[in-house]
Amino acid sequence: MEREKLENVAEAALLIAFFALILYLGPAAAADRTIMHDHPVGYAASDSFQHQARAESIKQMGQYRQEAPYLVAGLTDIVGFYPPVLYHLTALLSNLTGLETYDALMLLIGLAIALGAITAYYFAGSLGKAVAALALPMTLFMATGKSFLGAVTFGQMPFVLSAAFLLATAWAMTKLSQPRGWILVSIFLAATIMTHTSEAIFLAILIALIFAAAAATKKKSISGIKQALRENKQLIIALTGAAAITLYFLPMFIGIWVKALPYKFGIEKTSASFPAATVFPKDYGLMALLLMAGVVFALLFAIQKRAEIGNIVQSRLFPLLFGIYLLIAGYGTYAGFGLRSFQLRLAWPLFLAPLAGFGAYQTIKFLQQRFFKNSNHIIYVAVAIIISTAVIAKYYEEPSTGSVGKGQWDAMKWVSENTPEDATVYVTFSPLYFQTSSLYNTQRRTYFLEQPNYIMLVSKLAEGSSDARMTPVTIPSDSGPGFPYRTGLLSFDRHITTTKTSDIIDICSADYYIIDKAFESQIPPQANPRLLLQNAGLTIELDNSQATVLKNNNKGGDCIGALQG
Repeated sequence: MEREKLENVAEAALLIAFFALILYLGPAAAADRTIMHDHPVGYAASDSFQHQARAESIKQMGQYRQEAPYLVAGLTDIVGFYPPVLYHLTALLSNLTGLETYDALMLLIGLAIALGAITAYYFAGSLGKAVAALALPMTLFMATGKSFLGAVTFGQMPFVLSAAFLLATAWAMTKLSQPRGWILVSIFLAATIMTHTSEAIFLAILIALIFAAAAATKKKSISGIKQALRENKQLIIALTGAAAITLYFLPMFIGIWVKALPYKFGIEKTSASFPAATVFPKDYGLMALLLMAGVVFALLFAIQKRAEIGNIVQSRLFPLLFGIYLLIAGYGTYAGFGLRSFQLRLAWPLFLAPLAGFGAYQTIKFLQQRFFKNSNHIIYVAVAIIISTAVIAKYYEEPSTGSVGKGQWDAMKWVSENTPEDATVYVTFSPLYFQTSSLYNTQRRTYFLEQPNYIMLVSKLAEGSSDARMTPVTIPSDSGPGFPYRTGLLSFDRHITTTKTSDIIDICSADYYIIDKAFESQIPPQANPRLLLQNAGLTIELDNSQATVLKNNNKGGDCIGALQG
């Protein structure tokens, strides 16, 4: 009795320690160890700002039936096309706590990662508490190095939450034999679908394989298939429940995302669109060896327990085969799944944790039989702590605290709060604003002048060209699914062919200008954009150490100053 009590205390202490450690090493470090900030902290790429700005727009609108116009090139009829769960949760948490949406979003993602690690522990628990404890060190990679960088600071936030729901769905599937166990599966599966749907597609393939395995173990006849369906009745009920919950969103996914981004076979060894998502097993060092051992031992275990394949969800094999499946799915990059498979790799530390734990357990067990006879759960906990310490010492990288300074944020917020809703904003090039989704926070139609075009502008002005003021600009907008709008209850069309995401405009045609002072150190003094836009028709509305906001009081007139002629 005393031993059991001691093991329970050790288990609780271990889970609390890992929950706190993952939060501290990852999200808390990215957020500068502070929950509340006066500007976004931990946001280092365009995708992260996209999610932050969308959550803020939903909070302000109070609904997500449509996209805010400033996110979609000024269009006003674009249906809210993203899976909504992350954004709704962020807006709710922000309203409930008083946190800004950027802080609420970062906190939610931190909790998703930490809770995902705890879920991995309980998922591996069917293999024994020792395996579960040894699975935890693998989860630390969600807060260290590439996985955290790619998943959080570089903006794969909906994926992170969806991955946690996907793992929770797999765990819930092992509880289907319990009364009303299907309810948990329905809820977690629906959450996966409506957070980042591609993970649900990989799960759907797995479920199809589960039904195929069940049918394969029966008689090769219709009656055998019917028997397999009866034995998986609870899973079928759970799938039906998830379909009912997602009835609003699934037609949008099929009518918008599937049409905009159809499957196309291709081979990608690295992610060209998102290099931070390019993760390989070798990036896990020693844990990669334990993973390989886990795969080998799992396959041997599967041969031993092959009679359980027909009811795999209720078998101890399930956490192991689930991990092997998602390991293989991560290499769907060689079969046309591209970024979606690369994204799966970012959550390998959660998905493959039971495999790593099983590999470590079997290795220790092998050594135990040869070198020491007595062992208990405390020994496995001690080994888990030693491995975790080695992982942190070897692989931990302090995450970026983001790319937006307070002064730059204040400039965008000033524009959003002090200008007419139909105002246009011209933003001269800077390394920060090159991540153009950050400019959604002006909440206005924005034109961004990229560096080559800025150099061309200065050159034309120096030459006295007659069209010097006409410059190519980028219009920050989320055009991924092609600007979809409703044409009926279940039908959609797209504005992509008629909507500009770039243009050539007169630099003097904007209502306001944002100039990032960080750019000044990279250009000759005579090319300073603050001098370029120095004219009696312009007034300074905000000026701080990082940015300047100018108002154009003579729109369409002359706005060029020192460099003219």
